Amino acid sequence: MADNPALDSIADRPVLPVYVLDETAAGAWTPGGAARWWLHHSLAALGADLAARGAPLLLARGSAEIIIPALAQAVGAAEVLAGRLHEPWARERDQRVAEALAADGRRLRLATSAVLHEPARVKSGSGQPYAVYTPFARAVAALGEPDPPLPAPARLHPMPSPPPGEVLADWALLPRDPDWAAAFPAAWMPGEAGGAARLARFVAGPVAQYAARRNLPGLAGTSGLSPHLHWGEVSPRQLWHAVRAALPAEPADASPFLSELLWREFSYHLLWHRPTMPEQPLRPRFTGFPCRGMQRCCAPGSAARPASRSSMPACGSSGSSAGCTTGCG
Repeated sequence: MADNPALDSIADRPVLPVYVLDETAAGAWTPGGAARWWLHHSLAALGADLAARGAPLLLARGSAEIIIPALAQAVGAAEVLAGRLHEPWARERDQRVAEALAADGRRLRLATSAVLHEPARVKSGSGQPYAVYTPFARAVAALGEPDPPLPAPARLHPMPSPPPGEVLADWALLPRDPDWAAAFPAAWMPGEAGGAARLARFVAGPVAQYAARRNLPGLAGTSGLSPHLHWGEVSPRQLWHAVRAALPAEPADASPFLSELLWREFSYHLLWHRPTMPEQPLRPRFTGFPCRGMQRCCAPGSAARPASRSSMPACGSSGSSAGCTTGCG
């Protein structure tokens, strides 16, 4: 709800909030069981937040390029707004949605919400994308401070007579027999409120000692905000400005965490300009390089992935050493 440019831009107009569960678009990158657990609870929280503001969430399952244009036509919407995603499969899906809408005289408008700056905006002096982090970070710094985060709308105007949607429980996103996620709620609270609470705890204490404690697994020295970032429950701009505000007199203390946010930006930058990177090496000469023991661990959809603060922007639903803690420490 907060710092959602797409929602903010139409807060004074009738809106139909929609989430489409497109289980085929991601292909090999379809979320695994832990991510589906998080998605269920995140959608439940989002639905409650939207309903409290007067515009309930409509759930639909199927092909986005079919469902979205059909819904737009059914309610007479001239445009569809969403946050831009940067994964190759998501870009391809959004292009198909845009083309289907355009064929009916409608428009898809994507806003920047998942990153501080759009990858295409950060370029070298020659106009080329970066391949090395340090000059990339300098280029981002030259753009100035990120825009301040937007507030959540106090009230939304619902679309009159929206079509019926599906029921979240019918999607069977939660594990059953056995419920291996039974202990998850003790450690995680999916949803915007959970992300805000975790961010508040981080800036109230651990952020001041982040540089010293982030690499000590036995201490609660990291933010634990990676899954909240992934699912859009907290924005990188919110993190950036919250850390700046928490350590205003000690910018050097804030820089280690902010640099991790920039590593996350750099990962998206690389992925945007080199969409084959998840499957192919950046340098062709490494194509045949052996990867002992990692093929099983790092295969798309695998439940176990290496823990890293600055790895590829994949989904992370568990903060344990066996989970994926990618994106930002």
